[in-house]
Amino acid sequence: MNTTTTSQTPAVRVETVNGTGVITLDRPKALNALNHEMISAIAMALDSFRDDDNVQQVLLCSAGEKAYCAGGDVRSVRDSDLTGDFTPGDDLFRDEYDMNHALATFPKPTIAVVDGIAMGGGLGVSAHAGIRVITERTWQSMPEMAIGFITDVGISHAFTHLPHVPDESRTALGLFLATTAYRIGTDDLLWSGLATHILHDGDTAAFRETLVNDGLDAALARTAGRESAGTSTLAENLDWITATFAGEDWPTIEGRIAESEGEFADSVREMLAPANPLSLVAATALLNHSARSTLRQALDAEYALGRLLRRQPNFPEGVRAVLVDKDRQAHFSPATVADVTAEQVEEVRRTVAEC
Repeated sequence: MNTTTTSQTPAVRVETVNGTGVITLDRPKALNALNHEMISAIAMALDSFRDDDNVQQVLLCSAGEKAYCAGGDVRSVRDSDLTGDFTPGDDLFRDEYDMNHALATFPKPTIAVVDGIAMGGGLGVSAHAGIRVITERTWQSMPEMAIGFITDVGISHAFTHLPHVPDESRTALGLFLATTAYRIGTDDLLWSGLATHILHDGDTAAFRETLVNDGLDAALARTAGRESAGTSTLAENLDWITATFAGEDWPTIEGRIAESEGEFADSVREMLAPANPLSLVAATALLNHSARSTLRQALDAEYALGRLLRRQPNFPEGVRAVLVDKDRQAHFSPATVADVTAEQVEEVRRTVAEC
């Protein structure tokens, strides 16, 4: 086996193995959460692989079974933001979004093997790969509403362009996924197209060995496709989601949710309970914009909205409640959607429109 190791950081192992560029997230104690150093290492690896004629394909994977990547290092961003210095956070998000775009536009085959948890930034280094292999341990979520932020890493675009979802439902379903932090299981991932294949035996090491030794077709022969999915909860409730989450006015959507009856509606209200009201308003504007935009335009809108929200008290308060003190008792202001002012709504819409 011809292996060359070129790792830039211990948390990201970079190798070239028999013509396959391999990027392995290896920060297991932090569930592979991305810090700025890791983001830069992934970006540098992609740049190197793009220009290397000896690399025919790129594999993204993780060490350990518990998590592929549990998100980004927003605690460090909060720490610097609280000092009044927003530059480190601005730089981290700019570099991360550029890396997400580089992955999405990579000119060679890209394969992400997503084993275990993938949240937030973890979707940014998996959902943009051309081939997305999951295991039965995999679930995904975008939980940004609870930390006073917005759906980012290009997932506002991915959620509104899911390949197997009917056109008339894509934006509404995307907004549902963005605002509720719904836990997307394997059947939902395969049904929607967020995943392209499933490795039922869960043997990701064997998949990797087959890929680097015998090629992509042989590796994919170890997997099953969308036809192996069971019942998707998203598919079962798609009509309700489409009717309820359609439109660009969150207060109207919230009213529909409040009036709905049934077990699924009850679960949606429970999922939305921790959300920052202003983030819900911002996500509505963002997802509707991203549905009509290119990925680059969506990333630019995410960056602009993220800068806006990080300069307000709700982001540090949300991160405190979820990741620092972990009391899940964030005190957001405004405290309800009804209290969001017309000026705040206009500021959000203007920020998106200018991208």
